[in-house]
Amino acid sequence: MAGTKFSTLFRDSFGFDENEYGQLLSRFHEKIIKKREFYITPGKVCRRKAYVNRGCLRNYVLDDHGHERILIFSFEDWWVSDIDSYYSGETGTNYVQALEDSQLFEISREDWFLLENKIPKLRQWYTLKLTRRAMGSARRIEEMKTMSVENRYLNLMEHHPEILQRIPLQYIASYLNIEPQSLSRLRKRLSEKHE
Repeated sequence: MAGTKFSTLFRDSFGFDENEYGQLLSRFHEKIIKKREFYITPGKVCRRKAYVNRGCLRNYVLDDHGHERILIFSFEDWWVSDIDSYYSGETGTNYVQALEDSQLFEISREDWFLLENKIPKLRQWYTLKLTRRAMGSARRIEEMKTMSVENRYLNLMEHHPEILQRIPLQYIASYLNIEPQSLSRLRKRLSEKHE
């Protein structure tokens, strides 16, 4: 894991000393997930999470009609899990599937909590990370409730261009909570506006 963003995150950004970083590394394990393979499926308690070192995954749920509703895309330097199940200990509802061949650094729930007790910096950092995640989720809910589909799409283009470059359109449509045909029409209309 040396020389990766993972190393940079904990050694440089958060100032872990060699002992702390060694303890951290000893609890993580590399996991390779092939494109279309599932990392997490619903129906059991989620007892792991992983740092995305390479690749892209989607986290989604099924609605009452069996349609996929994408909650988030995870790229390099992001984390993946069924976060509600992970912390509540209740049965998970999320699917996490690789959209590209992906390299993850995985840690069990037990090992993570053990490290949080041994390395106070880790707990402080992750508390900040969860706060930012909650703020991001609140922003997304606000966008879904207050913005038109067109404005949500334009916002996505402006703030997350990597999604449009790496994610198939049917998944972007699911993320925006519209049908793929509607997204195609929207993209065509926006393209005609700028001709």
